[in-house]
Amino acid sequence: MKKIFIVLASLLFTISAYAQQDLLMTQQFFSRINKNPAGIGNFEQIDIFMLGRFQWVDIKDSPKSGILNVQTFKPDYNSGFGFSMSYDDLGPAKGSFNPKLVYAYVLRLREDMVLSMGMSAGVQYAYFDASRYTLSDPTEATVDNDFSFEKTKGIHPDVDFGLEFSNPKYMFGVSGTHLLKYKATTTQSSLHINGYGRYFAELSENFVLAPALAYTWHEKIAVAEINAILFYKNFIWGGMTYHPDMFQKFGTNPIAFQIGAEYKNFRIGYTFDYNFGNVSRLSGTAHELMLSYSVQTKKTKTPYERFE
Repeated sequence: MKKIFIVLASLLFTISAYAQQDLLMTQQFFSRINKNPAGIGNFEQIDIFMLGRFQWVDIKDSPKSGILNVQTFKPDYNSGFGFSMSYDDLGPAKGSFNPKLVYAYVLRLREDMVLSMGMSAGVQYAYFDASRYTLSDPTEATVDNDFSFEKTKGIHPDVDFGLEFSNPKYMFGVSGTHLLKYKATTTQSSLHINGYGRYFAELSENFVLAPALAYTWHEKIAVAEINAILFYKNFIWGGMTYHPDMFQKFGTNPIAFQIGAEYKNFRIGYTFDYNFGNVSRLSGTAHELMLSYSVQTKKTKTPYERFE
């Protein structure tokens, strides 16, 4: 395990971290099917997961993003089924929606170890309407003709594929999203490669520590993430996430503080992002709210038990 994590950490710190097109959410480990269709889960409950992010709340027309994931697992067929819908509102002029159906086939390598292979298919819809911008210098449009008010929109097919290997102690996943497009356009996201690893360390009868590393690559852009969550009695948790722009002179250094709790079939989580980099005055803060509900269909059958 130590060798695997050293290799993964080396990958994270040798690839430049800038920004990306796909959503970067702090609480994504609780439901992963929008980034990796293989992360379908391992229990028969119908899990409904919602995650909303309000970026740079101190800035007018700041970005707002959201995810809706619905998933279930059918052990009789060794298969998981799901639906994922994400949206990204980047301001007054640009937005995108990405609904897709998700399927995963799960191989039980042994009693408590599984390998999941997943695929999702759907569409990308995006628009860019420059007429919604308010120009600080109107002569850009009336005199200089440097600004176009034309609206651009498009609908494109979208396919993802991924693998996830897990047991009660650790989990590794890799996926490729937007496989049909290598270079991005105004209305279409391009290929993203996602990789992550997570370990579950039992510190005592009541406490479990879950450190994680994640990485996303997109064209010439890459994002690394270091995350750790401490669970108490599988009931409440708290943690931190750090994903600095470490290869651009640490211009941005966002750090996220996370808390959450689970009661019966409900789970709620909150994350506060603060940027203490050189542009912190411009980027402001961000808030992320997670809510999920599990519908009990019948007696749950699991290859193993783990609080994710």
